[in-house]
Amino acid sequence: MEPVSIQGARQRVPLVLLGSLVITGIGQTLLYALLPLASRELAMSGVQSSSVFALSALLWSLSSPFWGRLADRARGVAVLVMGMAGQGVSNLAVGVTIYAAQRGMLPHPAVFPLLLALRGINGILGSAVLPSAQSLGLRSAPHRPRISVVGTIATSWTLGTMTGPGFAALLAPLGLASPLLCAAFLSFGAAATLGLRPAEAGGAVVSSAARPWALRMIRRRIWGFMLMQLGLGTANALVAQSTGFFVQDRLGLTAHGSVAVAGAGLSAMAACSIAAQILAIRLRPASHTLMIGGAVAVALAAVGVILMPVPFVLVGALGIVGGGLGVATLGTSTTASLLTRAGQQGAVAGSLTSAGSLGAIVSALAVMPFYERFPDAPYAVVAVIAAIVAIGAMVAPKKEAQRSR
Repeated sequence: MEPVSIQGARQRVPLVLLGSLVITGIGQTLLYALLPLASRELAMSGVQSSSVFALSALLWSLSSPFWGRLADRARGVAVLVMGMAGQGVSNLAVGVTIYAAQRGMLPHPAVFPLLLALRGINGILGSAVLPSAQSLGLRSAPHRPRISVVGTIATSWTLGTMTGPGFAALLAPLGLASPLLCAAFLSFGAAATLGLRPAEAGGAVVSSAARPWALRMIRRRIWGFMLMQLGLGTANALVAQSTGFFVQDRLGLTAHGSVAVAGAGLSAMAACSIAAQILAIRLRPASHTLMIGGAVAVALAAVGVILMPVPFVLVGALGIVGGGLGVATLGTSTTASLLTRAGQQGAVAGSLTSAGSLGAIVSALAVMPFYERFPDAPYAVVAVIAAIVAIGAMVAPKKEAQRSR
């Protein structure tokens, strides 16, 4: 059964839903800026710090499909509220742990296992946010072009994740726990708002749920797009994880210069990703055009970094990589969404989110260990992955994807 709208054809994704995604995105990434600083004070090694994020990413990947299916079967607002509250609990507990350890109220050997467990809560519960948000967004605006709805949700999340490190830097002078505690209370406030006023988040729209046999059909239809999402997630993680080292090793800059160039490049990457997604939402090209064009741009930019490792080329290339990854991911999500029914959108979003999250683990385990011997390896792998995605997009189903126009 198709979704039954109660608001008419000129619907929009609810602002309260988009605001919640921005808040959750901030809470997701601020620890990336805080934990390296805190780990030095708390006698944690770099491997231990990386393990905290790796475990969370693994749990995120494993949990996302379940929450997406649940959002389709039950009221998506309840799943979204639970996800935001879960992230809030995780950030609150991590903040309290860091605060207590810094003041000698918690022995340092206990910090690492506690952070593993507490960040794991975010991996399990926080992973419910994106799949349920996409399910709700598409229920709330069933008459709008699919690329517009999916893109608006993706851009809101990206805006939050880009803001997270800056949010952490702004509040860190008050104490390393301060950004975590503030983000936790923002999550609780947004969850309470959604829970008390569910209709404003799209909860008043009725949709059909995917049956078990239909879930198997969903996976068969979108497995190719899941592989593309895995590739794009791996490429994104490789650039994020290797750029700081690459700047130091290949550009020959001072420590201060390396931080400045790497920071500028990664900021350009995030900003261009958002700008490209907003432009795609307004222009509404065919989703396959987004996948192919974005992947080709990423491949060419990665090759350019290898051939001309100089600061201005690196920053510009990272901007192109960000824009390319942004539109390619949007095209993949939109096409997969169009190939499935309205009541299956949570399951689709959960599966794609799961595949993309695995990219961080693939990058850390399969590519980064070779960096010391081959500094160009991450960018070379990014170029190869992007080329494969472009070829895959050329042969992927196209008929229904034209509905996104």
